[in-house]
Amino acid sequence: MKPFVVNFSDIGIDFKGNHIVRKYNDIKHIFKTTDPTLERENPVIYEVFEGPIQEKEGELMFLITILYPGTVNGEFFMTKGHYHTVENTAEVYLGLRGKGLILCQTKKGEFEAVEIGPNKVVYIPPFWAHRTVNISDEPLIFFAVYPAHAGHDYETVEKEGFKKRIFRGDNGILFVEQ
Repeated sequence: MKPFVVNFSDIGIDFKGNHIVRKYNDIKHIFKTTDPTLERENPVIYEVFEGPIQEKEGELMFLITILYPGTVNGEFFMTKGHYHTVENTAEVYLGLRGKGLILCQTKKGEFEAVEIGPNKVVYIPPFWAHRTVNISDEPLIFFAVYPAHAGHDYETVEKEGFKKRIFRGDNGILFVEQ
């Protein structure tokens, strides 16, 4: 592989890598409740644009995620969330637009919610699951980098969930214990 450049703008992202689209019906099971209107409309909840990197040790995967605004019965749109398969690998997020929270949790039950927004860097240490929640009325867009061989363990999060959920409350954000 040789050094290369990718461009992204407000109009489009051209990473020439993997493009993952998660629609409501693909991930409706991660929300506390379902919404029949969203089931019919099946909107895109988030998109991931990965760099054209091989998933092997020594490489760094980078990506841009666009997490759209919205709620499911008051619960903010979010990503599936995952641990890394290679548990002792970290990840870094750089907020580009919007406002959100990165929910972080260990298998021992430690929990942290960290803000992400423009020009904020979030460091996610090894052994922490992470899920992104859009708490604004505009798309939350962030750049992420992690060791390309880290892998994704979605199953553990699907089984155990996160300790807290994030809802739109009368006075802003409402954390609800699982």
